[in-house]
Amino acid sequence: MGILGELLSIFINNIAPILVIAGVGFVIGRHLHVDARSFGRVIFYAFSPALVFSSLASSKVDRTELVQVSVVMALVLVSLLVLAYLSTAGYRDNRVGRAGVMLSAMCPNTGNLGLPLVSFVLGEVALTYAVIAFVVATISNFSLGIFVASSGRSSIIRALLNMVRVPTIYAAIGGLVVNITGFALPLPIMRSVSLLGQAAVPAMLILLGLELAQAAKFAQFRLIGLGAGIRLLAAPVIAIFLVALFEVRWEVGMVIVLQASMPVAVVTLIIANEFQLNMQQQLGTVLVTTLLSPITLSVLILLLQRST
Repeated sequence: MGILGELLSIFINNIAPILVIAGVGFVIGRHLHVDARSFGRVIFYAFSPALVFSSLASSKVDRTELVQVSVVMALVLVSLLVLAYLSTAGYRDNRVGRAGVMLSAMCPNTGNLGLPLVSFVLGEVALTYAVIAFVVATISNFSLGIFVASSGRSSIIRALLNMVRVPTIYAAIGGLVVNITGFALPLPIMRSVSLLGQAAVPAMLILLGLELAQAAKFAQFRLIGLGAGIRLLAAPVIAIFLVALFEVRWEVGMVIVLQASMPVAVVTLIIANEFQLNMQQQLGTVLVTTLLSPITLSVLILLLQRST
């Protein structure tokens, strides 16, 4: 099988199922006018925390590797933020546009797209590591991301207060406590949480389709291209470098690289709207990176598989 055949196989087996489910959400959003914000809040406050809690509570992950994944993923996101800041030095007079590029660079779609893709490509065992990366990215989005979006106009205290309201953080802490202490939750509670968590991934993909169903009028083409380039091309290079630097086991490192290489997260639209960034630029970046990601991710998966 040639390279094109391998890429086609990777796309059909790993990425196409994700696009089909997101496509269902897109059709529903266009024709049934389902409120994406309300649906997103259900995921945010119920499904995502349940997935994080159940994954971490029942995880058999080595604690050293847990710390490695957390530290390396955080460093990848900070590195991308710094790269975006330096790359937009020529846009000092356009603070709103510059903030949009930085937000896009540091916010990969580790939930809606990352979790199912890692599960398909690397198996259920790798999903726990993917969840850890998702938690790190979520904390980053709602702390550093909010600070970036506010462009320094809001205080650090306000950014921290917003972070405190994120339920996924408490779910992660609770799951780690249960895992470390060996505390056994009552079976009905654990089964309920597990069932909620199983709904998270398909619900996230439906939400992705609902969000993309919004009509996007592109603006700030250069900034969209810059944000997309950093997110899809620079991110995997930086992630591979840091994985090698910290000598992360390659099976775990591949999870970090994949999660770091996802398109821009749809949560950036919520943050951009809240802090009055350019919504056309932000939605355009989300749409462009999401549409191009099947190509970049297929190539990346092929390279990762050949490296093992």
